[in-house]
Amino acid sequence: MITVKGLRISLAGREILKRIDFVLPFGENLVILGKSGSGKTVLIKSLLGIYPPDEGSIIIDGIDIYRCSNEELKQVKSRFAMVFQHAALLDSFTVYQNVALPLYERGEKDEKYILHRVLECLKLVGLEHTLKLYPAELSGGMRKRIGIARALVYKPDYLIFDEPVSGLDPITAEETLYYMTQIIKNNSATMITITHDIKTIGHLGQKVLFINNGEQLYYDSYNNLMHNDDPVIRHYFACDETDK
Repeated sequence: MITVKGLRISLAGREILKRIDFVLPFGENLVILGKSGSGKTVLIKSLLGIYPPDEGSIIIDGIDIYRCSNEELKQVKSRFAMVFQHAALLDSFTVYQNVALPLYERGEKDEKYILHRVLECLKLVGLEHTLKLYPAELSGGMRKRIGIARALVYKPDYLIFDEPVSGLDPITAEETLYYMTQIIKNNSATMITITHDIKTIGHLGQKVLFINNGEQLYYDSYNNLMHNDDPVIRHYFACDETDK
């Protein structure tokens, strides 16, 4: 469970987040919405132990990550994995090497287990046949899915997606979304997704956090969000409809 209480964060003398409060039970998934520059990425980095708060706390499974020992923080951070917007694969590594890398970094030496786990994760995203290929030989959507496999390989408890379908064509975006929903069905990890793609919200999270200029405007279910009367939220959805 993630509990954020009264979180305030300033960077370079500017207040970025202004009193963020929410509780995310383990097994429920969260979508974070808001226009660019609202503080969504700063919030994620604070959950990962990168940006300490000026005020408030972040408690992950009973551990206050900014008031704990270095060893406790290391243990909490090891339970998170992130899928970056552009996959962030190493071009000189094969798919196998890219997906296996987190296991090697954690000291795993059993090559049979590593191969088994890599194949298992590649099957989850429908790409077990790409084992010996290099990133340059893959489409953008395939690279994104390899990034998902790599994030899953050490069985994280929390999986963060940064704009998972940004820059993808509609068909590829739908494929990526499908494999993300499979992760949800398998209950592989609690997912936290930053997205601007409103169409995907209902598929990716039971909870929605809406941030505007660093302020929390909403934290509740997706269904309740669609009936929210806040003018900023209504305008956000209206602009999305206009863009279609």
